[in-house]
Amino acid sequence: MTSQDSSAPRGEEIIAPIRVRTAPAGSQTAARRHPRRMGVAAVLLLIAALTAGGIWWIGDLSRHPVETPPAAALVLPTPPLPNAQASSEPQPPPPPPLPAAAAPASLDASQAAEQAEAVEQRLASAERLAAAGNLSAAQSDFQEALRLDPQSQPARAGLQRVMSRLAAEEFRRWMAEGFKALNTGDLTTAQARFLKAKALRPDAPEVVEALAQTERSLRTARIEAARQRALTAEQREDWIGALAAYEEALGMEPALQFAQQGKERAAALGALERRIAFFVNQPGLLDSDAQLENAGRLLQEIQAAPPVGSRLRAEADKLGAMVQTAKTPVRVTIESDTLTEVSVYRVGRLGRFGTRELSLRPGTYTVAGSRDGYRDERLELVVKPGPEPIRVTIICKVKV
Repeated sequence: MTSQDSSAPRGEEIIAPIRVRTAPAGSQTAARRHPRRMGVAAVLLLIAALTAGGIWWIGDLSRHPVETPPAAALVLPTPPLPNAQASSEPQPPPPPPLPAAAAPASLDASQAAEQAEAVEQRLASAERLAAAGNLSAAQSDFQEALRLDPQSQPARAGLQRVMSRLAAEEFRRWMAEGFKALNTGDLTTAQARFLKAKALRPDAPEVVEALAQTERSLRTARIEAARQRALTAEQREDWIGALAAYEEALGMEPALQFAQQGKERAAALGALERRIAFFVNQPGLLDSDAQLENAGRLLQEIQAAPPVGSRLRAEADKLGAMVQTAKTPVRVTIESDTLTEVSVYRVGRLGRFGTRELSLRPGTYTVAGSRDGYRDERLELVVKPGPEPIRVTIICKVKV
């Protein structure tokens, strides 16, 4: 390297040239006399060259980073001396190679051994607990063993075996509680317990039969409840409520004789009650001959009907009294002037008279009078039941 090589790449260190002074010719003899000095000079020159190369290599590495090789590959061979004959001093021994990274195989093997031992302990504990009947604790230990080793077939098989035993015990418990409730008449609780058992073993014949027995008992209880409601309604003469209860019972069992008979009885008495109320609530209807006749036929039907309650009997008696009153005539006296032609609607033409007595049943009548050359007269006659006679006068007085 000369002093003219002054340009270097950016980022690289510039190594100052080392000038070596050439000894004069007369000193060559002295140099041969001192070979040790020549060797020292050569070593210094080698060190300077290695230093310059190392500095350049560090700069290049900072510009182009590379992956760090394994520790074992970092041991570099010692470069040979430029002139082995020029140095007679012994070289220092090379540095020992870096120790290789400890292999994780031994650590993994230790962990695996510890894990296997923990799994075995859990399995042994689970088996002991299962044999003692503590299935819940055994299940917990099997689950822990399976967590430590998800591939453990003994843990998986043991967990399945314990869970099967737990399910069987739970099934027996639900069945026992269901039959206990069934025997005490608590049918709703019995059905709920049997349904829980069915969820565990849907096809078990014992649970199917237990549910069927419970359903029959429930249907019988519901029918009896409907019958009691119907009888209570009949006692209150609530024929609508009684009819609904009998129809509910027939919906569960269409062949129930008591419900069929009760339905017919309730329907008939309910119809009678509505027909009686039709006349009782509208007494004016009996003024009509047709409606009065209908009321009379209704009373005859009531006499032929099954025994009725006191309330319906009272309503029937009330209607009977109304019909009797409507049929009882009332004495009515009509006065005129012997010149007026008198007519009574619903009765007929009465002609000319001074006084005329009629027997009219209670109701509303229209009395009309007519005379040639006079304006017609008209009045409304309301005949009310009672012993007192009624008197009216009709005369045509206004000329036209």
